[in-house]
Amino acid sequence: MSKFAFYSIFFLLACSNNNQETASASTTETKPIAVATNEEASANPQGEGIVGTWKLRLEVFDDNGNRIPDEAEMKKGYSNNYQLQLNADGTCRIQQMFTGRYERKTENGRDMLKVYRKRVEGEEDKDPPPDIFQVTSLKKDELVLQIIEAGEPSSFWFFKRV
Repeated sequence: MSKFAFYSIFFLLACSNNNQETASASTTETKPIAVATNEEASANPQGEGIVGTWKLRLEVFDDNGNRIPDEAEMKKGYSNNYQLQLNADGTCRIQQMFTGRYERKTENGRDMLKVYRKRVEGEEDKDPPPDIFQVTSLKKDELVLQIIEAGEPSSFWFFKRV
């Protein structure tokens, strides 16, 4: 397996679902995803694809549960101060304060991102469960994630690359 394919797979994983994983091992398929090589990541700190620093610009609740951010829902969206840095080596920084790792993979035909935060020394006994998102859209300067809470889709997070 090439370094490119390995890093691609590693970057696709991340997120949490409050300890409720719904995909079984037999229904989880991992596919290589295009990710910057070390040389590309050095030349372009933002890397390719999901690698880079993302600032949340809009949070939108999926009121009707159809997994689509509808016009009426978009109008009710609000800004939020959240930042996520996804590195080419699979590590991440959350809010420029917490460290962790992430994984991106295909589960049940859906592009999923799992973000694993390391515990806060002296305050937590163990690492918290991962945050789980479905990657709804990924463009050069925009990333749209849908939060999966307790196994169910929740709000959409619209990020811009910084």
